[in-house]
Amino acid sequence: MKNFLFKSAVAVSVFFAVICLLSCSKQDKRIVMDGLVQGTYYHIVFYAQDTAGIKQDIKTIFADIDSSLSLWVEKSTLSRVNNNEDVLLDDIFIANFDAAMKFSSLTDGAFDITVGELVRKHGFANKNREKLTDSQVDSLLQFVGYDNISIKDRKLIKKYPQTKLDFNAIAQGYTSDTIASYFRGRDIHSFIVDVGGEVMCGNKKPDGSKWAVGIEQVPPADGDSDKANPYGERKTQQIIYLENQSVVTSGNYRKFYIENGVKYSHTIDPKTGKPVTHSLLSASVIAEDATTADALATAFMVMGLEKAQQFLANHKEYTAYLIYSDQDGQMQTWQSDNFGKYTEKAK
Repeated sequence: MKNFLFKSAVAVSVFFAVICLLSCSKQDKRIVMDGLVQGTYYHIVFYAQDTAGIKQDIKTIFADIDSSLSLWVEKSTLSRVNNNEDVLLDDIFIANFDAAMKFSSLTDGAFDITVGELVRKHGFANKNREKLTDSQVDSLLQFVGYDNISIKDRKLIKKYPQTKLDFNAIAQGYTSDTIASYFRGRDIHSFIVDVGGEVMCGNKKPDGSKWAVGIEQVPPADGDSDKANPYGERKTQQIIYLENQSVVTSGNYRKFYIENGVKYSHTIDPKTGKPVTHSLLSASVIAEDATTADALATAFMVMGLEKAQQFLANHKEYTAYLIYSDQDGQMQTWQSDNFGKYTEKAK
């Protein structure tokens, strides 16, 4: 009897050992996706065993967001809204609108999607830059203000028909979040999604390490960046390590123009109607999702150094790394009190 029990135990042990060996040998594949979308690049890395249909699904996500929020798709929901057509708003538009209203209120209007016409007239949404006089800016500024728009019965209500929206400061963050949500729905949790610098990280990599993300070094710049290669060589200022978090950097060093010795940023201040000219060069924000990080990074570039620092002092739940130019024109950095924990390369 003892001999029988011994043999049975051995057989069971061998059985489970074989099962373990088979399951452990099925390792997740490392899949990389690169390409161009939304006027910029995307870079996606994820680990999975079942990859069927994933690449096509992600391309569909990109297409759906473009058909809703793109300024360059003639019949997108946004284009039709800006043309004052009678259109029912889709879920993507409404989700981005609601997020925009939240961050407009949170930042006291530093983030505002109603600057669309000012962005276009200043030439940052296209190549047709106009030299606007103060009176022209003032005439456009009256149509700017997030409190002038609302949604009722899935339709956009404008106080002024001349108001035009621009979701560029939040749409790419939303895109990264949407792809991250898709991955989790497919039971894929180890990933990094980068859409034009709007980065969302999932769980740790299979080796147990966090995702390493570089914060770009602000390059010395002179001249009109429209003539430069925006996707040229990039150097790293700081490496951070993330898990289930996002980092987004907004900067004034790639899209700008110089006129009469003054550097004009692509960031439009919703309260003045003019490009910002302050000393803040770059704002990198760490948050739980890329939509939040994207909106706040843009808002900080509107606020400038001192107001961004004050906002972060009042909102400890957010983390930022700021690069600015001092009075002598030298590049300096500032970071939130809790930024240091993201620089530790810990497994």
